[in-house]
Amino acid sequence: MRRILMAALCVGLGAGQAAATPQDDDWEFQEDPAQNLMVAAVRYEAGAAIIVQCRAGALNAVLVGLTPSAAGLELQAERADGRRDIQAWGPAGAPGAFRSETAARDVRFMRGGGSYSLRTPEGAAVRLRADFDLPAQSANLDRVLTGCGWALTDDRDPIARVGSEVSLNDPNAASSRRRRGPSRPRAEGSGRSETPPGPTAPAPAENQVSCIIRALRLTECRPDHPPAPGARSRAEGLEWLRDRQIYAPDGVETEGRVMFIGESPLIMVVRERLM
Repeated sequence: MRRILMAALCVGLGAGQAAATPQDDDWEFQEDPAQNLMVAAVRYEAGAAIIVQCRAGALNAVLVGLTPSAAGLELQAERADGRRDIQAWGPAGAPGAFRSETAARDVRFMRGGGSYSLRTPEGAAVRLRADFDLPAQSANLDRVLTGCGWALTDDRDPIARVGSEVSLNDPNAASSRRRRGPSRPRAEGSGRSETPPGPTAPAPAENQVSCIIRALRLTECRPDHPPAPGARSRAEGLEWLRDRQIYAPDGVETEGRVMFIGESPLIMVVRERLM
């Protein structure tokens, strides 16, 4: 177990382009029941790797060996069979390593052999091109996915997702707050408080919610993973999201597309009440 993870995460990183072929017909697989850990990985001669991990019921997918960047990446992804998607990957704590922000959807996108190509959009601050030849078989990848309670298929996978330019936040309201200057904390008893800081680490994939956009409103919002035993009800957070307006620049296509909310909806409910 440690051999796969350390070999993948401690290689020399920094190549702007990765191109390689798999060494086996299926993904490498190792399991450590004592740590409640399962890992599927594919490694390449140039030092790049794809690692999918289920630890204690939490799913993570990491790309290793890409162009180092302190910021997250929004990538145009394409498969050999013609599937395409927008994928968001955030820094994973090591140079050139990035963690998926929608792990289950991105892992399902990797199922099946052949080309897996990633590109940054034209004009992006960080230019990246990576071409992976994935193993022909995905049985070991499926073991990790299902081990974390995710289905192997999802009816929203074929639906195009919106990019990071689409937001729950009104950009005009943000500009107005900047013109007025920073807000100050209210005195105790005033009925309002400072907005709590957001999480410093990526929210668990199991907290993910997806919604379909209709007429710049969120509809059909649902959790994409069954709640963990003993978890708090998601009803309040889903009600907060229902029919909520979204904001997109002119010309950006949103109608009928899927939007993923990675934070716990309950955190957003708290923020809304405190603002």
